[in-house]
Amino acid sequence: MLAIISGAFWAASFPPLRTGFLAYFFLVFLWAALEDVKSGWRAFRMGYIWGFIASAGTLWWIFKPTLPGMILLVLFLPVYAALYAWIHYRVARTSPNVAVLLAPVFFVAIEYIRSYGQFGFPWMNIAYSQTSYTVLVQFADIVGSFGISFWIVTINCCIYFMPMRPPSRAFWIAAGILLILFGAPLAYGIRKINTDIEGEPVRVALLQGNVDPYKKWTYRFKTQNARLYWEMIHSIEGEADLIIMPETATTCYHRTDPEMFAPIVDAVMDVGVPTLTGTLDFDDNSRSRYFNAAILIMPDGTYEQWYAKVQLVPFSEYFPFQDVFPSLHKLNFGGSHFTHGDKYTIFDTGTHKFSVLVCYESIFGWLSREFRNGGAQFLVNIRNDGWFGNSPGPYQHAMFNILRAIENRMWVARCANTGISMFIDAHGRIVQRTPIFEKNVLVGEIRATNMRTIYDAIGDVIGWGALIAAPFLLAIYGKVGFFHRGARKEQKNSM
Repeated sequence: MLAIISGAFWAASFPPLRTGFLAYFFLVFLWAALEDVKSGWRAFRMGYIWGFIASAGTLWWIFKPTLPGMILLVLFLPVYAALYAWIHYRVARTSPNVAVLLAPVFFVAIEYIRSYGQFGFPWMNIAYSQTSYTVLVQFADIVGSFGISFWIVTINCCIYFMPMRPPSRAFWIAAGILLILFGAPLAYGIRKINTDIEGEPVRVALLQGNVDPYKKWTYRFKTQNARLYWEMIHSIEGEADLIIMPETATTCYHRTDPEMFAPIVDAVMDVGVPTLTGTLDFDDNSRSRYFNAAILIMPDGTYEQWYAKVQLVPFSEYFPFQDVFPSLHKLNFGGSHFTHGDKYTIFDTGTHKFSVLVCYESIFGWLSREFRNGGAQFLVNIRNDGWFGNSPGPYQHAMFNILRAIENRMWVARCANTGISMFIDAHGRIVQRTPIFEKNVLVGEIRATNMRTIYDAIGDVIGWGALIAAPFLLAIYGKVGFFHRGARKEQKNSM
């Protein structure tokens, strides 16, 4: 029951609920539950239950576009939680207190593993529970999202030692550290959020077409879609320096379907404003390789600048290891077998430079950092969240961009087909936003900034640092590893 409560608090800490404070003590319940576990297998099983409750509670809405994909994610992601619980159990056998004190390292190491590779899916990283507390997380410009996670787990450690001990030395030490853990970020955040970040103004128009994703791919509706965006682009006239359309707004492969794509190009030439649009694309050398992409249409009608989505959604846009095992191409869980892009495009309008995060790429801090260090002055996030209805999905998805803005001190312009479209400033504050499921044209002024943060320089050092440290700490305190096996062998021989 304690593990279930912990999992429920984990899930409830994410948007749209403004209950991110639940993350400050969600692990305390798990640690208490693991105190009575008698074997590594039982710890692993309890951790899996804990992770399953959290995954199902956070990601249940994925069933709307892909029930098989949701089932696979909800069954697979708890394996990471189970691994953490097993590690905690192993260390707790030596010392329960040490297991809690080392929890920030082990927890962040597991998050880091979950965030990379073929199965990379960091949606549930605990740092994203704090996007409602903008002032508190301003230090993400130093430590990144993994540093925020480390901070949250350390808060859990302090709370664990306070109610479970009488007012003793340990209690006061935990209370003092807890005060610092909140006081220092608060002081830093207040100073940072009141510091102006200079940048050239850019007028941006976000076209939220509110097109039903379940209808947009029919031939009849494709014609209506082209007409819709033709009209929306013309409504801008000279009010913007850049127009942004949502993910796959063209509803076609723009190279092979000129009838559907030409009206959008004509509209851009009419208004004379560079326009970024999501589209489908393929490799000229191999049409079996196709991409979820974005292209920049220039006022002269050319569109030579393009970007193919680098980080695809596992079990939806592609099946992991399908390049190694071609038979996996037969499996399709709601999206398609897209190919990963391999270029970090910096779009250039002639006056400003930016990069685009397609869909859930906004959850990967390392990708935004790559763009920033490549010369991007602001970020664009294009998305089609209409698949998920009025569920927590669109709200969670939108809030990831807050940390990306803070980490890199860049403005973010987010354009979503059915909402939420928004402008986020370089302090992570939402300046303007649209309602969900409403056709809307949102025009606002953002800034093209050039400053570099400490995070831009050092990256996810806390994430990979935890990953490197975790095996050594486990070997020392969990009695797991080569050296302990050797010690046991020597002990047996001496007997």
